Amino acid sequence: MAMRGDWQLREVNICVRHHHPIVPLWEAISLYVRYDITPRLTEILPRILDGALEQVSVEPSPYDLWLDTRLEKGADQTWLSGHSLYAVTTFCRLLGAELMRLEPARDGDEQVGLAHAKGFEVVRRGVQAIKDALEALAGLANGYNDTPTKAFGKLFIGLNTDYVNEECFLPFRQILRDCIIVIWPVATGEVVLGIEQTERRLHSIQSASKETGISPILLEKILVEAGAVDAEDDRPISRRVFNAPTYVDLLTEMPTLVGRVEMETRMGATRNQLWALEADHILTPVIDIPKVKSPWRLSDGLELVSELQCKAIVVRMADAAWEGIQQAKVRSGLGVGAIINAIRDGKIQIGHRQEMFGYNGCCVLKSDIDQLKALTGELAENIPALPDGATTTAREFGRLVGMRDKGRFRALVAAGHSPASQMPNPKTGVMQLYMSDKDIEAFHDRFMTSTTMSKEFGEHRNSINSRLEAGGVKPFSPGGEDFGTVYLRQDINAAFGRN
Repeated sequence: MAMRGDWQLREVNICVRHHHPIVPLWEAISLYVRYDITPRLTEILPRILDGALEQVSVEPSPYDLWLDTRLEKGADQTWLSGHSLYAVTTFCRLLGAELMRLEPARDGDEQVGLAHAKGFEVVRRGVQAIKDALEALAGLANGYNDTPTKAFGKLFIGLNTDYVNEECFLPFRQILRDCIIVIWPVATGEVVLGIEQTERRLHSIQSASKETGISPILLEKILVEAGAVDAEDDRPISRRVFNAPTYVDLLTEMPTLVGRVEMETRMGATRNQLWALEADHILTPVIDIPKVKSPWRLSDGLELVSELQCKAIVVRMADAAWEGIQQAKVRSGLGVGAIINAIRDGKIQIGHRQEMFGYNGCCVLKSDIDQLKALTGELAENIPALPDGATTTAREFGRLVGMRDKGRFRALVAAGHSPASQMPNPKTGVMQLYMSDKDIEAFHDRFMTSTTMSKEFGEHRNSINSRLEAGGVKPFSPGGEDFGTVYLRQDINAAFGRN
């Protein structure tokens, strides 16, 4: 193997003046033997005389011309001028050799310096061109156990071993590393190309399953429901990745979620009561999948009970002027949501029976319910028509565009960043946000999500997220507000070079 001092000879392919390829004259492990010129020339004299070392004339590639100019004059008109020539030429060769795997073999592929030429054609165009080439190579490694070594071959091995401690290769190691950590689920503390990962940026279904203890099959359904991964992605679970910081809260609380029975017991509620609260969206399971046995966040139920009890007055069991919230629902036909919202608005009084526990002890005055029913009936007669084309609630639309976490789409609307109309539900009278066709169009004109980008650009969401990461595009967050992973369309257009 050539020593560091021989790199110039190793990376030079042809004489650009005579268009003749450079060929090795002899090989010797011992430096003394290698540089003892007279005996070596004597050894190869017969080969010189019989023409064995003659080569077919070839045209210099842009790489050959660039290298010759830089070696002879020190001139370099590319962005590589500030980088070590040793590192650049080595990186070009390693990258080019791997890029040749992307194309079918053709006649002439044995051409001297083809790897250098292919690598230089990419490298001279800058960092983004290199990242695009690396992403293409990453597409060769979508198998279950495929690692960066499978994707980048000798390029990864070289930068991770032979050149991992050489400072002049740091810029190129960093480019490759940036590509790896936005494609593979690198764990906190894992060392990649000599640099320790300080924070996990990506999880795969497989890595998240190991951390949470939830089976991959069930976890996949949960992550699809949450909008973290695509249901149509047929790659192995080890390669189906998602943004770890975005879903860290969901993953952290998954092991703490409780089932329906525990939720009812701790709240002091019956099954019918919990069903009614769920139906009117007063309480909603964190995971809306029927087969999930523990979809509830216990704190949601306990906080609701605490909120109601803080507003309640003490009521004796024998006081017939009061009835439970569930009984009021059945007697009046009002929804539990309408009753609890009226309590929150201070329109009706709430009490709590002394001898009863939790939500089941919450009660309301029958007279208040009768008045609320009459008022609701009058409102129902005067409910204005929904806006033209308003067939979608804000909650449903948020799910369609991938904003499924923590009501962030409704928060975006509430902050005035995207239009919607707050109207009473025609059936229950409960106020809800509705989206008209114009509202939906206005959202798409201003904002994009990885879900809508994937559909519009025809690219996989993981590729979209990699490009966002590489371009430094940040989610829309005016004043530090958290609306999730929603982006301004103008920022996406600028980063992706779109009009």
